[in-house]
Amino acid sequence: MSNRSAAQVAPILPRFIRAGEAYGYLGMCRDEFNKTVRPNVREFPIGKQGIGFDRIELDQWADAYVESMAIEKAANQDNNQPRSGRQGVNKWREKQSPASTRGTGFGTSTKSSEVSDFKKALDQARGKKPSST
Repeated sequence: MSNRSAAQVAPILPRFIRAGEAYGYLGMCRDEFNKTVRPNVREFPIGKQGIGFDRIELDQWADAYVESMAIEKAANQDNNQPRSGRQGVNKWREKQSPASTRGTGFGTSTKSSEVSDFKKALDQARGKKPSST
C-alpha cells in the first residue's frame, strides 16, 4: 500500500487562472465577468496569446464585491421560520371531493356497495345515464 492511498492529499489550486477559466472560477458567465470583474483586476500575458489573472486578486475582488453589494437582512430570533417568503400560516384545507359521498379511511373496504358506486361514478364521468338496474 502506498502513502498516497493512506492519506488523502488536498488538491493544489493554481495561482494564475487563464481568462477562459476565470469567469467559471467566480461562478458567473463570461459576459458578466467581462463587464463587472475584468475592468477592476489586473491581467497579464501568458505565453504568446494567453491572458491570465491572479487567483488571489480575484478572491479579493470577490470579497469586496460581496461586501459592497450584499443585502442586509434583519436578524431573526426564531431560527425555525420558513426560509422562503411564504410564512406557512395558512394550512391547506381538507376538501372532500364532490364525487365522493363517503368519508375517507384506511384499510380494506368491506362494503359491497363500492363496486356499484364505482360503476355509477364511471358512467357519470363518461356521460352515460345511470342504468335502472
